[in-house]
Amino acid sequence: MKQGHETGGVGSRAWLWWILALAYPALLFLAAVRPEFGAETTRAIVEVILPQLDSLQVHTVVVVLRKAGHFLGYGLFAVILANAIYSLPTGKRSRRRAVASCVIAALIALGVAAMDEYVQSMVPHRTGARQDVALDLLGIVVGILVKAGRGF
Repeated sequence: MKQGHETGGVGSRAWLWWILALAYPALLFLAAVRPEFGAETTRAIVEVILPQLDSLQVHTVVVVLRKAGHFLGYGLFAVILANAIYSLPTGKRSRRRAVASCVIAALIALGVAAMDEYVQSMVPHRTGARQDVALDLLGIVVGILVKAGRGF
């Protein structure tokens, strides 16, 4: 199957990677400016699903859920970007090209994370946080390491 990729046999897969890679930041920025994607909505949902929790427990669950979303979301985004970049028809597949795809994907994902937090810092119902960018970076690194370990 990977041989077919070198001959252009899976062009539809490349399109899928690029659609996902472009959709992710678009959805992030939409969520950044919409109040229903903020912590208060997450809190309201947790309170409905887990009514037995006290306020501190609800807060803890909300923080864990939202931070896990940062970590996992950006890890997945970095993998999607790496696949999209690697799918570009720029020549022979090689380890060097795979590494370059991962590095470029990580840098783009980090840039998107920083821009997302910047946008959030300018929206009244949201807050941008450097700590979130650091968590996003950790997710990016782990995602890329998992991707590199699995190969292209």
